[in-house]
Amino acid sequence: MSIALTVTHLDPCEPEGMALGLAGALGFASNYGSALTALVFPAEVVGEKTATRTEAEIASAEANAAITITTAAERAGVAVDIRTRSSFAHGIGAVLADQMRVADLGLLSVAPEPAIGVRHLIAGALFDSGRPLLLMPQAAPLGTIQRALVAWDATPAAVRALHAALPLLRRAGEVRILSVSDDKEVRPGQSGIAVTHHLARHGIAATFESIERGDKGVFAALTSAAPADLLVMGVVRHHPVHSLVFGSATGDLLQAAPPLPVLAMA
Repeated sequence: MSIALTVTHLDPCEPEGMALGLAGALGFASNYGSALTALVFPAEVVGEKTATRTEAEIASAEANAAITITTAAERAGVAVDIRTRSSFAHGIGAVLADQMRVADLGLLSVAPEPAIGVRHLIAGALFDSGRPLLLMPQAAPLGTIQRALVAWDATPAAVRALHAALPLLRRAGEVRILSVSDDKEVRPGQSGIAVTHHLARHGIAATFESIERGDKGVFAALTSAAPADLLVMGVVRHHPVHSLVFGSATGDLLQAAPPLPVLAMA
């Protein structure tokens, strides 16, 4: 299993964020020998500041971004395909999901307080693409993986995320399988011990640990369990009332930039 094509989104109207996102995407693509499809358009929704830009301003920003991306990709030795708004006739989340369906991985670099448009991109990528999404904090893109954490609750989403992460886990110095024992959502199924045996068949040495969430949310419990360079987790689309009453690791992931790179899959 390899990562032959990665899809990312870069906002040409946010130069600082675009530069950070481009650096992270090119670093990842170069590290894993992947080609890159760059979707270049504003992550705008009505009422946000980018929505007030004129069509001419957006077109100019996109053209300048394409030059910047092409130059940087050539220096990094990464094959890149740049696609702007003129290539699509859908909402931004649907665009990203559609492009991810014919790729191995989606990748988004996320600011500490993602705007509504970015959250639409994340939700579309997670729930409508059928492919894994790597979310990276802008300040902490994925590099060498010394320690990877895998959230395990035996759900179909967790299974899909685990298998999607195999190319990354093979490069990790240490892999820890974590199950939250006192989670309201925990389900019976194959144990974390069985997961370590499965990973061993793929040449990945892993250990299993049961942790408690205590008074934290599940996502906070996972990310605070140990210092790590990557978290792998399944995500589930909950009814809003469910999330309001019970909380949701998925909701926590969608609301703010994660504190470390997260490979997620629904």
